[in-house]
Amino acid sequence: MDALARLEASGIRYYLASFSALDRYFGHTRGDNLYVAVDGTLIDLAKSLGELEYPGLEDWDAASPWGEGLVYYRCLQDEHPRRRLSFEIMDFLYDPAADTFFDPNDAYRELRSSAVPSSVAGRPSLDVVLDAAVLSSRYGYAIGTADLPELGHLDTVPEAVQRQLLVDLLGSQSPTRGLQLLYDTGFVQQIWPELAPMNATFHSKEHHPEGNVWEHSIETLRYRKTPDLLLSLGLLFHDSGKPLATRTRDRVFDGHAEIGADLARRFLRRLGFSSQLVSDVAWLVDNHMFPGALHRLPPHRTDRLMRSRLFPVLLELYRCDLSSTFRGPDGYYRACRIYRSFLKNVSNPFRDAAGKKLVKLYVE
Repeated sequence: MDALARLEASGIRYYLASFSALDRYFGHTRGDNLYVAVDGTLIDLAKSLGELEYPGLEDWDAASPWGEGLVYYRCLQDEHPRRRLSFEIMDFLYDPAADTFFDPNDAYRELRSSAVPSSVAGRPSLDVVLDAAVLSSRYGYAIGTADLPELGHLDTVPEAVQRQLLVDLLGSQSPTRGLQLLYDTGFVQQIWPELAPMNATFHSKEHHPEGNVWEHSIETLRYRKTPDLLLSLGLLFHDSGKPLATRTRDRVFDGHAEIGADLARRFLRRLGFSSQLVSDVAWLVDNHMFPGALHRLPPHRTDRLMRSRLFPVLLELYRCDLSSTFRGPDGYYRACRIYRSFLKNVSNPFRDAAGKKLVKLYVE
């Protein structure tokens, strides 16, 4: 039984809140993080759900596991005085039991506007910037740096806040908007310094006319078919090793895949993601060059790779990578043909993975 079903079974009324309420309003797929306002106290919540996490976030009293994300809870009966949110539309609530939305700030016009929603004064500038990044990514609000307070110097941002932000951003329809906003405000340079050098590392215009490594990487996110967290993290980090790669006579970014895989491991571990997700993302980054080389490699080099459960995700990463350039999709379709042939042969007891007949090979 998931957390919401347990709340219902306990007779506790709850509402979808924050980005979850807005997702419901705009008809978006529910994100990897879930935001819930509970008509009760923290004690009521603990009695209903048992073990809770306390991430130390100002807007949320507790959390519980929800896949790679979390369910964040705000206990309405414990709110005194009332918390001030960064943007009034984030006070929007949805009552699943009554199938009704609540708009306490009369922000309906802003919900339907393309302009920046009104900011609530007295909120820390960091909170406003982070919420703006997600709002622009998930719902297309036109929010620029000129609309936001200056971040100034940031000593630190809790890992729980960073993880929450990254999950919400990459689960958005257009994460490119929010990621660029975070770079323009200086957040990336201060808090995610592993990613910042990508914006000063330039590609050959022959292969990457779309821009530098940062611009290319966030551009790939536009071509996802679904906002899958694993794929999105793989895309964000797939070229992250290029600023640290060695330039050789034959290769401009020699070893960048291995370097990027190690960088992704350290970054995601620091933010507290599961060991399985960390391992999967690192595998994608480490192997992201292989689909383009499948047609040149012998079967003994490709068999182990194509047997992986992650290989279809790797192909999708390759498609997004190619789509953000002017090279066209031919390499992707060629890799798909090779993979389909492999799947056909590997399931045939009379052929090896390369398609050779085993009877002829071992009997004749």
